[in-house]
Amino acid sequence: MKKRSLLLSLFLLSLFCVHSVQAQEFPTKPVLLIIPFGPGGASDLTARALVSVAPDHLGQPIVIQLKPGGGGAIASEMVAKAAPDGYTLLMGGPGPNTTLPAIEGRSKGPDDLVAVCRINYAPMFVLVPTHAPYKTFKELIQYAKAHPNQLKFGHAGVWGGPDLCWKQIMHQTGITTKVVPYDGGGEALLGILGGHIDIVVLAPTQTLPHIKAGKLRPLAVSDTRRDPDLPDVPTLKEEGVNIVNLLWKGIMAPKGTPRPIIEKLALAFKKMTEDRSAIAMIKKLGDDFHYLGSEEITKYWREEFETHKELGKIFKK
Repeated sequence: MKKRSLLLSLFLLSLFCVHSVQAQEFPTKPVLLIIPFGPGGASDLTARALVSVAPDHLGQPIVIQLKPGGGGAIASEMVAKAAPDGYTLLMGGPGPNTTLPAIEGRSKGPDDLVAVCRINYAPMFVLVPTHAPYKTFKELIQYAKAHPNQLKFGHAGVWGGPDLCWKQIMHQTGITTKVVPYDGGGEALLGILGGHIDIVVLAPTQTLPHIKAGKLRPLAVSDTRRDPDLPDVPTLKEEGVNIVNLLWKGIMAPKGTPRPIIEKLALAFKKMTEDRSAIAMIKKLGDDFHYLGSEEITKYWREEFETHKELGKIFKK
């Protein structure tokens, strides 16, 4: 019995030593960061600002791979199945990694992936073309009620943040619209700019330049407060809709990735979000970094996952 206990102790010690050595050497090659949406979306733009300074803080470049499809499920499942060595990461978020697994049991959530850190979060704008006949959120709702199921809403993936936000708006206001799915926020943005859809809900990262150029009109924001860049745009709560819906972007790794590697990655990403060059790039997009460490975002993610399970009971009746 004593011999067996000694062997077990030696085995566990050897695993610890292996993981420690791996963490000390990591990374010895470029790291792959998979984006679960198409080009030009908020995740893609944020990631490119971030990884531009990766060699300075991680010691290796981070290579971006876009893998849209399935509302982010394809990329999430790919990362979950990857070797847990820190070399394959996901830029995940509430759509593919909270709402989709919580409500439909698809994609991968907090039971399948490990949170490295949160990069940032952002509210979303309800946006329409500037030539649209409705100039305010209340006018949009009135128009939709007078023309049921005629307006076309485009989203960046089923059960993604924009899709969930619009479902909540329809549920609370009693309106109905047609739904046009896209493989990412960039495609949805092109859809409304091209006149193919009437409404989008998107983050400021990709929409602010078009708002300032007079091509899109923001009618409401999904935050608890007005956006400082657009102080005239009311919150959804101000418009009588009790909704706060924030998009967050986080770095995730396959379950089983050694803790020392997670911690090394988290520290490197923290330094990236503090890099002046990366900050300048993301500010040009109308956004900021809002870093949270592994433990904090893991707790938030789990709580959000359980909340969205309850939302699913409402929308899947």
